[in-house]
Amino acid sequence: MKKISFNNYLTIIIIMVIIVTVGYFLIKGIPLFGVPKIEDVSYVEISDNKLNINARKFTEMKDIEKAVNLTNLLLYKLGTPEEKEPIIELVFHLKDGNSFVISANEKTVYSNGKAYSLKGDNGKAFIKIIEGAFFFSELVEKEKGK
Repeated sequence: MKKISFNNYLTIIIIMVIIVTVGYFLIKGIPLFGVPKIEDVSYVEISDNKLNINARKFTEMKDIEKAVNLTNLLLYKLGTPEEKEPIIELVFHLKDGNSFVISANEKTVYSNGKAYSLKGDNGKAFIKIIEGAFFFSELVEKEKGK
């Protein structure tokens, strides 16, 4: 019986980890990088172009946390994105004075101006959840008006 050395065993493990990681990102999508941490955000402004709502400022920690966590829905895939007008825009104003902008429509997410093609129906889900969480009363009024 042939004995496997530690280096060969380690090489096999590293190759398997790389294969699993690449497979995971191909199946699930790639998360947005650079999204600010909750504790670094002083307030967030959210606007909805579909409901014609100007930016609303949210300063409570639970709203900031909700907005930051909802960006985890925006998983993108490699490829050329369809560049259309964004529907939802989130501007995270950081405590250090900088800002971080994420905007999205059904098929594309823009992170600080760079466009990425969204994986699956993540864009539609993101828009509906943001509208329900932050613009519920306007959404109900729009539905009543139909």
